[in-house]
Amino acid sequence: MRDFIRKESVFVIAALAAVLSAFFNPPSAEWVDAIDFRTLALLFSLMGVSEGLKASGFFDSAAGFMMKESRSLGRLSFLLAAIVFLSSMLFTNDVSLLMFVPFTMMLLDREGIGEDVMIHLVVIETIAANLGSMTTPVGNPQNLYICSFFSVEAWPFFRTILPYSALSAILLALSVKFLIPSSAAINDDGREIRKMEKSRTVIYLLFLLAAMLSVFHVISWKLLFAAELAFLIVHDRNILRKIDYILLLTFVAFFIFSANVGSIEGIRALLTEPMREHPAAVSALISQIISNVPAAILLSPFSESFEGVLIGTDIGGLGTPIASLASLISLKFYFRRKEGRKARYIAFFLLMNAAFLVMLSLLALAINR
Repeated sequence: MRDFIRKESVFVIAALAAVLSAFFNPPSAEWVDAIDFRTLALLFSLMGVSEGLKASGFFDSAAGFMMKESRSLGRLSFLLAAIVFLSSMLFTNDVSLLMFVPFTMMLLDREGIGEDVMIHLVVIETIAANLGSMTTPVGNPQNLYICSFFSVEAWPFFRTILPYSALSAILLALSVKFLIPSSAAINDDGREIRKMEKSRTVIYLLFLLAAMLSVFHVISWKLLFAAELAFLIVHDRNILRKIDYILLLTFVAFFIFSANVGSIEGIRALLTEPMREHPAAVSALISQIISNVPAAILLSPFSESFEGVLIGTDIGGLGTPIASLASLISLKFYFRRKEGRKARYIAFFLLMNAAFLVMLSLLALAINR
């Protein structure tokens, strides 16, 4: 039980919050109505795609290709930050960090690169994952939920988010340039790149495209869910065992908690006015405390439009380590190192996140002036 609580602490907290909030809104048909089954089905589909692409060798092939093409630490670092930024748009920030942070640490250890460089690059990759993922509706769970809750169409979504993505890309490139030494050479030891299963990869990329179209209501989410589930049962049953069902249950708990809290008059009164006047600022602030996914679920019913909640929870993923739960993935990987400098990692993480959060907040103020 202790191991489960330690490993699935977010689910445990969400479940406890749902149970405690039930004293204010006892179980009823409202709980079922509060659960966004469309978001859950899309999350299931995206997790299936991510696990399928991992099993097909897609990510291993990409990582191996980067090694072959890199000749210096600066170039490799830029490629790593870029591929984390870009891959998180399609495969979520969690998957990008799970794939590339261990690869980065293994590579830098093999090359004998100093601990400071490792800290800098892992933190940059973490920020790249959190900011790249905000660029698409499928990049992170809160975007998926917001697009579903507000029935957001493609053009309004991309028109809102692309300025922030563009600034993020520029800031990340500058971070690599000034924080990672470019002169250190990278040795190509001639290791063979794992071959990708092309047919398997194509199938899962098609499911990814279908998920994107489903987010924008081009195809039915029910059709997508049924088709992918049938494919997994018949052709790739092992993927079903790898899907994070605890994450899906965590979302169910958050949905119930949000509905229960939203039914409390005092809290409704407390949130309604600030969310009407400053939705982005409130969303970013709440994200620092409870993380951006539950913040999006909690605050969306109090907002008249999607833009404030979207921007606030997306850039609000910067800041504290819990602002985006994906950040905890990198933190856990680094903290397992015997040679790790934990205090230095936390200090640099907070400094970089604060800098990016300030720059993107200034952009938000300029756009909404």
